[in-house]
Amino acid sequence: MAPKIITETEQKERERVGATLRHFRRRDGWDLGPFATQLGISYSYLSNIEAGRKPLTDILLARAAKLLDCDPVAIKHPDLIEDVPA
Repeated sequence: MAPKIITETEQKERERVGATLRHFRRRDGWDLGPFATQLGISYSYLSNIEAGRKPLTDILLARAAKLLDCDPVAIKHPDLIEDVPA
């Protein structure tokens, strides 16, 4: 199966969401490996999400928000929340 081609806008959104997830993970003191394990994904898959190469699915978003004790919207749409980097 050929890889899905995404638009430049979609790519920038993936990168922004990944950077926001990384910010929250680091803020809370999580290393990449243990956080990935708790999400139920591989270290490399989480690295790809944070780099914007893979999308953050709704299921992983919900798991991450629970681990980070934050609202999922703070990761997906930080511009709607105060004191979160956009």
